Amino acid sequence: MLHSVPSAFHLGLRAASRAFLPLLLSATLWAQGTDPTGPNFATNESANRGSLRSVLRPISDIRLSAKAAGIIERFHVEEGASLRAGDPILSLDMDAERAELMQTEAMVRGTQAELERATAEYERVKPLSAENIYSEKQLLEARTTQQLASSRHAQAEAAVVLARARLANRTLISPIDGIFLKTNKSVGEAVDRFETVARVVDASRLEMVVYADAKHFAALHRIQTVNVKVFISSNSEPIVKAVVAHIDPIIDPSSGTFRVKLLLAAAAGVAPGYPAILLLPELSN
Repeated sequence: MLHSVPSAFHLGLRAASRAFLPLLLSATLWAQGTDPTGPNFATNESANRGSLRSVLRPISDIRLSAKAAGIIERFHVEEGASLRAGDPILSLDMDAERAELMQTEAMVRGTQAELERATAEYERVKPLSAENIYSEKQLLEARTTQQLASSRHAQAEAAVVLARARLANRTLISPIDGIFLKTNKSVGEAVDRFETVARVVDASRLEMVVYADAKHFAALHRIQTVNVKVFISSNSEPIVKAVVAHIDPIIDPSSGTFRVKLLLAAAAGVAPGYPAILLLPELSN
């Protein structure tokens, strides 16, 4: 039987496939939402395990969901606007919730009047019962009427609290100081309960997470600040200071790496989304 001899073309194609495979793997991981600089991703920048490369991201990046279903009635701010914690972003239609609140508040006023009348009657009967003008049964009936009125009043007040909560759920508010980055909805569109409708970010500080080789574990625990090189362009690669905010207390045995979280102060030209690398020239093995 004759065996075919691989041609130069086929050998070149196999070599190109082997070179392209890591790039394809990285692109696939990004598409799946997996960090390709995670602890199990091998880089060819050095023989070290893990990767000191990562992407800068805002200290807070929150995707807000609606607590109730409804129709968007208005936006209180435009995309890109600065927000303080507690500021409203958008409101859903709330006519039914306003009517419910008015109804429960009216119930509170009615039960309050009943409670005052029942309390006055009980206070009137109590001394007369002590003088045997009213019987013990009449005193018990007056006290029971007063307690029932008090219970109905408490229930009405609880209904007001619930109605106010339902009304508040019709407004989406910012939980942090930051920027209203974007929304995928418009006025008049329907929103489902727990559907993500807005994104708020705080880019006043930046965060970077890397996975360092185990040999740097002891050394990194001894320092508080490090240098980070940011790759803005081929002509701009500034080096900025970063604070070591957190280091995992254990080393992942499967990868031989540990997670390091860095915090960077906001600087001119340095923005979330830029790739960066942690520089460790001062650390010994």
